[in-house]
Amino acid sequence: MNFVEAIRDGHLYQLSNNELCYIIGLGVNYPNGADGSTKGLAILYPERVLDVPVSELSFTGMAVGMAAQGLRPVVHHGRIEFAMLAFDQIFTQASRWNYMFGGDYPCPISLRICIGRQWGNGPQHTANYHSMFIQSPGLDVFIPATPEDVFRGLIYSSSIDRPSVFLESRWLYRTSQDFEATFDNSQGKFETASIYGEGNDFTLLTYGDGLVDCLKFIDFCNENYGYHGRVICLKYFHADLRYSEELIQAILNSNNVLAVDTAPFEGGLLASFIGYAVTHHKHESLKVEKCSPPHHPCPTSPLLVGEYYPNIKSIAASLSNFGFTFNELPELLFDDLHVAPNFDYSDYKYVNIY
Repeated sequence: MNFVEAIRDGHLYQLSNNELCYIIGLGVNYPNGADGSTKGLAILYPERVLDVPVSELSFTGMAVGMAAQGLRPVVHHGRIEFAMLAFDQIFTQASRWNYMFGGDYPCPISLRICIGRQWGNGPQHTANYHSMFIQSPGLDVFIPATPEDVFRGLIYSSSIDRPSVFLESRWLYRTSQDFEATFDNSQGKFETASIYGEGNDFTLLTYGDGLVDCLKFIDFCNENYGYHGRVICLKYFHADLRYSEELIQAILNSNNVLAVDTAPFEGGLLASFIGYAVTHHKHESLKVEKCSPPHHPCPTSPLLVGEYYPNIKSIAASLSNFGFTFNELPELLFDDLHVAPNFDYSDYKYVNIY
């Protein structure tokens, strides 16, 4: 199934297994649903799949109130820029609710917030603000990279009594994956990251929409240069422990770490994680380079967008700082740089880190 279908199936599981669950957002009860991710759900559950007026602050506040009264609302925000109008409810209310009332008054709201990326969206619809969510205590933060990630994450979020946020990249909506659409939550935990590949020449550290290009680069190196690397993809950040000890050790034990960030590196998610891992363990020998957009908003021009986000060529250029040599690189076409990838994860094996 593709990424959007995985979201829909995750919502269907939530609605069918918990009568306290509601799906709320602009257009979620339309015939094709919001971005297709709620297609047909309003027919099956007309009283629990609810369209709302165009007032992000109001309907998010309503959902915070519902969660505080024991319901399980899932709020859909079609763009993070629209969700910013509700940041007071997300950060000041939901994330701190349990702290304000002595730790015994949960507010289990869940929010799906779409991150835009593709040419034409321009400076105002391509931000992400991942680091803002990560730095906010009280929120579980999911950054799904695959259809399986988002399916299992939605189900897991229904089982915890904490507010949660899904920062889902629109760029990944056409990706697909064959996986067993079930989730065993008997362990009561969710993976913080996944490792793809077993090579130790270098490690690509990424998240979300960076995974596709990292996997393409690993394949390219294996087939053409004999370099064997791996990818560590960050996926989940627990409200009380953002980075697990296993995850920290995985990065500290890596050779030639390249942070492949799809947002400006300065002050960002990967810079934060690397800084925490190094200072937490007083580690001084980790070799790190970065491959990321420049520190300015994404342009609107197709030509300039093609030079903004990481790709096989820019990843290779950054890795060359470690001494790797790449004589010939593939020609990147318009679709490679500007069209959401029709990428299948099914043949890629991974190991989860908890």
